[in-house]
Amino acid sequence: MEFKAAICDDEASERQYLSDLVQGWAKKGGYRVQISVFSGAEAFLFRYEEEKDFDLLLLDIEMGKMNGVELARKVREKNAGVQILFITAYPDFISEGYEVSALHYLMKPLKEEKLFEVLDRALANLDKKERYEIFRVNGEAFRIPVSEIVSVEAFSHYVEVVTKAGTYQIDETISGMEERLGEGFVRCHRSYLAALGYIKRITRTEVEMDTGAEIPLSRRRYDAVNQAFIRYYRQEEGDR
Repeated sequence: MEFKAAICDDEASERQYLSDLVQGWAKKGGYRVQISVFSGAEAFLFRYEEEKDFDLLLLDIEMGKMNGVELARKVREKNAGVQILFITAYPDFISEGYEVSALHYLMKPLKEEKLFEVLDRALANLDKKERYEIFRVNGEAFRIPVSEIVSVEAFSHYVEVVTKAGTYQIDETISGMEERLGEGFVRCHRSYLAALGYIKRITRTEVEMDTGAEIPLSRRRYDAVNQAFIRYYRQEEGDR
């Protein structure tokens, strides 16, 4: 398994020590890990604007202008899946750590055995983690859970992605979206993709979604959409 980790600590020696420990854990378990280190919350957030695909954050609490808990709150605004681990010499923020759904709170000096145990838990959570896609929305990067995407509609210069939480206009083509989303979605019209898991009913001319939306179904795609719908639910039943 390969995953991406960030270490945020204002002490260079601590950053190096943590990085070595995480690399040691990964080598022991046969994992591949990409580690980025940051001297403060601001430096991490600058990178995070462009890269929201971190799987694990190891955060010191006491850092410059913005502490680790404040940083975690900002990350949690758009990312519910990342595993957050606080590592600090101060126990005062433990309750606040749980407010941001932190995986654990480790005290310095850090014990290798305890860190490895917590990293194993993080890995187990990542195995069950929701699949996300990162899209540019009005110049910002958003991490959207694929399981919450209901449908996609193409317009002249963008697509409109309808999710359970809201609708997003994204600079992408319908073909590009079809390729990115892959299995679990079906092209029912040249301008529409539908999530198989949200289809309620298929008629000769429309696909009715659980949300009540009705999506056009082209005549030549009718058989393919029906077959994809049947295969999807047979597979779902087989997985139960």
